[in-house]
Amino acid sequence: MNKCLVFDKRLDVADLKPRSLLCVGGTRSGKSDFALHYAQNVQGPKTFIATMQKSFAAPQENSEQGNSAGQQKESTDKEIQKRILDHQKQRNSTWVTIEEPYDLISAANLAKRNNSKIIVIDCISLWLSNLLLANETEEAILKKTNDVAKMISDTQIPLVLVSNEVGMGIVPIYEEARIFRDMQGKANQIFAEACEAVITFSCGIPILIKG
Repeated sequence: MNKCLVFDKRLDVADLKPRSLLCVGGTRSGKSDFALHYAQNVQGPKTFIATMQKSFAAPQENSEQGNSAGQQKESTDKEIQKRILDHQKQRNSTWVTIEEPYDLISAANLAKRNNSKIIVIDCISLWLSNLLLANETEEAILKKTNDVAKMISDTQIPLVLVSNEVGMGIVPIYEEARIFRDMQGKANQIFAEACEAVITFSCGIPILIKG
C-alpha cells in the first residue's frame, strides 16, 4: 500500500515581509496565532485592535408596552471574558491593546500616533457582526469596508487583518446568517485586494495564496 504524503506548506515568517497581510481561515485554523507570531518579529511597539465586545446590551422587557422595547440592561458573557483573557496572555509588554468594535480607522490612527510599528486587527468577522447588530445597512457596511481597505493601501505601517472563511458550508437557514455570510465574503474579497499578501489556513497550516 502506498504511503500517503502530507506536504507541509508552513511559511517562514522571516521571509514574509509585506506591508499588509490578510490571514483568513475557519475557526481554530491557526490564523490568529500566526498573525501574532508574525507581528512579534517586528521590533518596537505594537498595537492589537480587538473587535470582540466584552458585553452586550440585552433588551429588557417593558411590561407596560408588552414588548422588549425600553431600557437596556448589560449582560456579560463569561466564556467571552475567558477568551479575551487567554488572548491577552499571548501578548507581551510591547503590545498596546485598543478595544474598538466599530471604528477601525480611528483605532488605527491612534496606533499610528502612538508610534506603533505594526497593527493587528482581530477580527474582521466580529467587526462585521457588530455593525450588523448595530442595524447598519449592507450598503453602509460595504462603504466602511472600502474605507478601511483604502486605509490599508495608503498606510506605511504593516497592518495584519484576521478574518474568517464562512462561505464553504451549507446555505444558512436564517436570513440574518445569510446576510452575514454574504457580507463576510465580500469583505474578504475587498481586503484581499487591498493587502499585499493573503494567507489561508487549514488545520494550523498557513498557505500563501497572494504575495
